[in-house]
Amino acid sequence: PVSSTLYGPSFLAGEVGGSVTHQCFYSTTPANRQDRKYWCKVVRGGVCSTIISTTGYTSKEHQGRVSLQDVPQNGTFVVTMAELAESDAGIYRCGIGSTNRDLFAYLNLTVSAGAGALGTTQLVQGELHGSVMVLCPPGDSQSNEKRFWCKVVRLSCLLIADTDGYVARSHQGRISITPQGSSGAFKILINDLKKDDSGLYRCGTGRLSSWGSPQLVALQVTTASTLPRRPKFLTGTVGGSLSIKCHHDPKGSYEKKYLCRWKAGSCSLLLDLDGFVDKSCKGRVKIDSSDQGPGTYTVVLSQLREEDAGWYWCGARNRHTEHTAPLKLLIQKG
Repeated sequence: PVSSTLYGPSFLAGEVGGSVTHQCFYSTTPANRQDRKYWCKVVRGGVCSTIISTTGYTSKEHQGRVSLQDVPQNGTFVVTMAELAESDAGIYRCGIGSTNRDLFAYLNLTVSAGAGALGTTQLVQGELHGSVMVLCPPGDSQSNEKRFWCKVVRLSCLLIADTDGYVARSHQGRISITPQGSSGAFKILINDLKKDDSGLYRCGTGRLSSWGSPQLVALQVTTASTLPRRPKFLTGTVGGSLSIKCHHDPKGSYEKKYLCRWKAGSCSLLLDLDGFVDKSCKGRVKIDSSDQGPGTYTVVLSQLREEDAGWYWCGARNRHTEHTAPLKLLIQKG
């Protein structure tokens, strides 16, 4: 059976005589990878009339100006329509299944004279319980404007986090959003990935309602996870000490391994394995050098205080990627 999620951008704009490319993203189950992919247009009576499918069918009026390319290993298929006419505007579906009523996502295509194209969609994949990093481009605005990350839900975008410190309840302790230097670009880190994190997102600058620099990101969470569920909560006592065991890919080469403290959508560095220790915990935090197996390092936090309670992240990064994992400290009185 066809299963799980399928999604893509809800809007597409093209100009007369030009072309549009639409990406559809699906979860990479064996059934989804092998099944028929299709692209159809909703006509009178709500019927969806097939334009092209992976069975080799192309409708007469679209011969020579439509293509569909399926990339099963990435869980994505791409439809391109060229030589656009105003009559091409309307509601379309991209979908999977033997009929056009199975798994699908709707899309509204507008065709006008001189429309200006929307940006392409960036595909980001992560494992269940794992983490992902997304780099958002600067956009055209001044670098002091608010940055945001939101999830596209039907025709609106649900705010997940912004650089003013807002974080949605579903992402408490597991997302950070940080500007990258003076370019105006910014970085999103999300960890403890869940199945329902899959979907289409926007990262942008300024107000959520202004579609100023709509960078679209398709996030796919693969369920075939090799990552174990690690305990997320650690309990300590005021005055006592705690060991925090951090894990990373033993085969990875990392420039920096660290522990940071998470608050309101940002994570401030407490210590790293190069010897940095933040002044807020000087003398009470150290790396346990006797407990560093392959792919692990242990941080010991001593002389615990009530205010140490909260979210922390273990992190490991290199030039191309950054892996983070959250944990919450609960501190009890003696």
